Amino acid sequence: MSFKVTIIVPVFNTANYLHRCIESIKKINFQSYQVIFIDNCSSDGSYEILKRNRNKRFKILKNKKNYGQTYSLNKAIRLSNSPFIAIMDSDDICLKNRIKYSYDFLSNNSKFALVAGKSNTINENDQIINFRRFTFKLNLINCRIFLDNPISHTTIMFRKKIFKRLGGYSQKYKYTQDFDLLSRFLKNNYKIKVLNKHFTLVRKHKKQQSFKNKEKQDKERYEIVIRNIQRKTKLSKNIISLMKFVIFKKNKYFQKLSFKKQADIIDNILKKLFSSNIERLYYCTLIFSQNNNFNSILKFKILLKYIKLNKFLILDREILLRILKSFLRIII
Repeated sequence: MSFKVTIIVPVFNTANYLHRCIESIKKINFQSYQVIFIDNCSSDGSYEILKRNRNKRFKILKNKKNYGQTYSLNKAIRLSNSPFIAIMDSDDICLKNRIKYSYDFLSNNSKFALVAGKSNTINENDQIINFRRFTFKLNLINCRIFLDNPISHTTIMFRKKIFKRLGGYSQKYKYTQDFDLLSRFLKNNYKIKVLNKHFTLVRKHKKQQSFKNKEKQDKERYEIVIRNIQRKTKLSKNIISLMKFVIFKKNKYFQKLSFKKQADIIDNILKKLFSSNIERLYYCTLIFSQNNNFNSILKFKILLKYIKLNKFLILDREILLRILKSFLRIII
């Protein structure tokens, strides 16, 4: 039997939350979908929970040993028979219209290869602890891949044929395979869309892989960011030191430089990566609105410079909010 959409759910030691994920998927407001759960040798009873939740829409797989999430994603997608693939994390909650909105968009917009949506953050007890902001404009999304992943992986749906054309998830990355995949979608000029609709509730807890492997995740993120930058401009010691300082919060070479030299390096990379002053300002707000070790006076002067270059005509709500957050960081 063929389905219009296959939802891929890799599972590893999420027994405490797996039932709630499964129940949310059962309530999806869409008819033609299949779910492939692939257990990666869980040791907490997750696989037993899956076996107790047999359903005509569910296909349950188990790896012979722990090959990692990237392997599980690729394997499950390869075994699917749907033209559209959606990704779901086994400790998250799927909202009932998520698949319908995604499928309708891709079906009606043949030039788009991938669609995503919004996701708020919940705790162990399903309580919302963070109302997350997302980037919707494609030019701003393209700015963000020089710093981080602008989409929520557990909200995406893409065309399987294009995923295969790109070579699938890279086995090189264990924790940031989603960021790498999105970068390759954009690098190859495939159109993506982030809808202003809530698709999932993303759970944060201390046992999840991203929490336990933050340092390794940052290293992979840095590698992808540097690769994305290298596609736009030649790397230099200054650019590398800046990005290490931004991502890892420290770099001896960059920190020893004068504030003027640091500002010159930032200006230089902005001019090489972006063609407009509004994009340059946006990238500054991305960096300075995060928790970082930049000097407050340096941040203030650079932000003010690019606000002036835009003649104070900043109408985009997201950029305005990030400017505000950046200045709050400076004050606090």
